[in-house]
Amino acid sequence: MIDCRLGELEPYEYKTLFKFETSYWWFRGLHSILRETLRDAGLRSGLSVLDAGCGTGQNLISLNENKHYEIFGFDISTHAASFWPQRGLDRVCVSSINQIPFREESFDAVVSVDVLECEAVDEMAAYSEMWRVLKPGGLIALVVPAYEWLLSEEHHKAVGATRRYSKQRLVGLMNTKPVELIRMTHLFASVFPLVVAYRVLQPYWKRSGSDAPRSDLKPLPNLINEILFNIAHIEKRILKHFDLPFGSSILALARKAE
Repeated sequence: MIDCRLGELEPYEYKTLFKFETSYWWFRGLHSILRETLRDAGLRSGLSVLDAGCGTGQNLISLNENKHYEIFGFDISTHAASFWPQRGLDRVCVSSINQIPFREESFDAVVSVDVLECEAVDEMAAYSEMWRVLKPGGLIALVVPAYEWLLSEEHHKAVGATRRYSKQRLVGLMNTKPVELIRMTHLFASVFPLVVAYRVLQPYWKRSGSDAPRSDLKPLPNLINEILFNIAHIEKRILKHFDLPFGSSILALARKAE
C-alpha cells in the first residue's frame, strides 16, 4: 500500500498510515516477522538494508529496533516524505522503485512491503532494480497481498493497487533473476477467515459513491487490537518452523546468487 503514483496511495491515506503504523496489530505483527526472518536468514549487525517503497518509514524504524543495521529507504510520494522528519529518518529520498537511485550491489538486504501490487509499478522493472542494487549473497524479502479474488474496489482504489498475487506468480517473477529461493509462506492465516468475510460483506455496507475511497485501515478497540497482535505473535513462532499454506499476504525470501 505504499509506492504508487498514477493510481498512487491517496494523500490522506499517508496520514492514516502514519497514525496507525506504530500501534495497529497488522503492522506490528508484520514488522516483527520481517525483522526475525532477516535475522534468522543470517543478516548480521552492521549490514546495510534498503526499504524499497518505505512509505512513512515505520518499517525502517522497526527493522532497526536495536540499531543493528545501516538503514536506507525511498518512496515515490512527497506526501510520505513529509512524515520522515517526524520519525527522525535522514537516509531516505523520493524516488520510484522502477528506477532505484543507488549503485548496483550497494545493499546487503532489500525489503519491499506491499509495493509490487501498485498500478504505477512495473513489477519486472521494480524486481530487476531491487536485484541490481543487492550485493551477491544478499537477501531480498518481498511481501505482497495474496489472492486476486480478494481485490476490493474501494480499498484498492484508495491505495492505488490493481493486483494481488499467488505463490506461483511470485515465484515466476523471482526466478527471472539468479536467486536461491529460501522460503515462501503465506502470512496471517489465523485471521484469514475474518478477512474473507469482511471482503465478501463489504459491498453491502458500501458508502456513497460520491465519497473519496478509503482503505480498510480503521481504528479498533484496544482490546481487539491487542488480541489480534497476540495471534500474529503466535503465528510468528509457528513461522520459525513451518510455512503457512494460506493467508492474506505472502512473504518471499531469496538470496542473490554469488
